[in-house]
Amino acid sequence: MTLASRKHILIIGGNFAGLSTARALSNKYFDVTVIDPSPDFEWLPHIHELISRHKKADQLRHNRQLLIERAGHTFLQETVTVIDKTQQRVQLSSGQWLAYDDLVITIGNMSLIDKIKGARQYALPFGSVNEAERAALQLQRLDSLSLPERPVVLVGASIEGLEVLGEIIRRYRRQWRFQLHVIEAQETIMPQFQGMSDYLRELSSELDIQWHTGRQVKEVTKDSVILDNGDILSSRVTLWCAGAIPHPLLSEAGLAPERQYAPVNANLQSLVDAHIWLAGDAAAFPKNLEKQAYHALPMGALIAKNLNRARQQRDLNDFKPLPIPSLMSFGDVGFLLFKSHAIASPSLIAAKEGVFQANFNFLKLPRQVSEWHDLKDSLTFSAINMGKLAKSTWTDRKLLHTRHFQAR
Repeated sequence: MTLASRKHILIIGGNFAGLSTARALSNKYFDVTVIDPSPDFEWLPHIHELISRHKKADQLRHNRQLLIERAGHTFLQETVTVIDKTQQRVQLSSGQWLAYDDLVITIGNMSLIDKIKGARQYALPFGSVNEAERAALQLQRLDSLSLPERPVVLVGASIEGLEVLGEIIRRYRRQWRFQLHVIEAQETIMPQFQGMSDYLRELSSELDIQWHTGRQVKEVTKDSVILDNGDILSSRVTLWCAGAIPHPLLSEAGLAPERQYAPVNANLQSLVDAHIWLAGDAAAFPKNLEKQAYHALPMGALIAKNLNRARQQRDLNDFKPLPIPSLMSFGDVGFLLFKSHAIASPSLIAAKEGVFQANFNFLKLPRQVSEWHDLKDSLTFSAINMGKLAKSTWTDRKLLHTRHFQAR
């Protein structure tokens, strides 16, 4: 096969699913371009650890161009604004048009922050490493100020919000100076598991934390958060971890109804266009799936396999999600979340760290001696960290207890 006869594949989004697709496609058969507005791939599931300084920014980033070029493909730091299905092309924010034979969309979600008055201007979101770093610095600054009160508002208490809260507690528990308000739209924290809400409150019961469940944010101002019932909460730092919505490009391209994810078949092809494939958060799979990296990675790999099978005129494979549990942290306690039950234990923090290190470093397997040194440094840090976690688990008898929660 000549270079000119290779199929042109565009991948919109260079995160978990997009990178997984690109890495599994051979440049012998495919001319692949990955398009993403950010220069770095960031391990977003762990950015909450920047709050406690258990992680540094550089430990959560890979250079996206390096990753993609190592796979033999092209990276384009740009934003796709238009998808023209009829002519099989996309338009970039620069105005340039790029043609494709097949299009892979892995663009993820959009934050709800722009839907609430004042939230984008005054609240601190957690959509990137830089945003998490900014939140960490604002909390650190507030803690250092000589003020009679240091009110903080955390909007959203799903997994992301709880992990952020846990890191705040981990960092500042010993000299707690905050008056922290947690706002959650659901009536119960983690309502899918019996007793978990009470347990999470128990872990932070000695701290000045107020839980506002069943409430939504109406407006965010410079120094307050206004709730839907009229309550006004003072806030020096407002942290935004509330929900996400589908990327508008999906509906604008006619791939999904407005504010919905794009439906796909079992092969991960769009139901609207067989030359468009979707993975990760963007895809509405026939069977309901958690929007998690452990699904996005194999979805991307399957799309690559099916593109190869289509090239060979072979039947396509179905995506068969594995029943993998979610890992969540709340400060020094880890949670393993299954469909039928959940387990809480400090030892799961070390397990979560191990899963992160294995997957993060796999994305950049060393090819040169200098890169082996970088990997060794990263793994050494991880081993030391996990050793400390394991030691604290076994030396503090209070932490030996494992809690179990049944699904509702």
